[in-house]
Amino acid sequence: MKLLGAILILTAGILGGILLLLDKKKRRDDYWSLAAALELLRGELSSEAVPLALGIERANAHTKGMGKELLSAVSSGLDELGERSFGEIWDKALAETCSWLAAEPASEIRKLGAELGRFDLEVQLRSLDACALYLKEQWRRQKNAYPAERRVALGLSFCFTALLVILLY
Repeated sequence: MKLLGAILILTAGILGGILLLLDKKKRRDDYWSLAAALELLRGELSSEAVPLALGIERANAHTKGMGKELLSAVSSGLDELGERSFGEIWDKALAETCSWLAAEPASEIRKLGAELGRFDLEVQLRSLDACALYLKEQWRRQKNAYPAERRVALGLSFCFTALLVILLY
């Protein structure tokens, strides 16, 4: 019975490490999704010079993941445009959908929201390009760090659960 308990504790610890890694990988991929959504928005705004609200709706229709969640939240908040500024709507949507973001990436996306709809089209397009590039760079950094983080997370989860098994039995 003790052996079965030890195996269960060890398995639970390792699965905990695996789940942590899967969440980290999902968050990494969310950076790519956000960048792709911003690139689609840029394409919509630049190709036909459509109004920002229509560009957001069109980009939202063709994106997925976290990018879709952000654009959907912004799109649903556009009903309040006039009562609130576009920047406030963008910030609220960002807080609702991307609360997991670190301070620096959140600041970059928030800065983009402050510039969208306020300046001429070229400034908005440059801001979209810069933010998408920044998010892709964040994705690359996390992708490059993932193998080492995987080894550490799995190794530590195994070691700590093995230590727990030894202490309990």
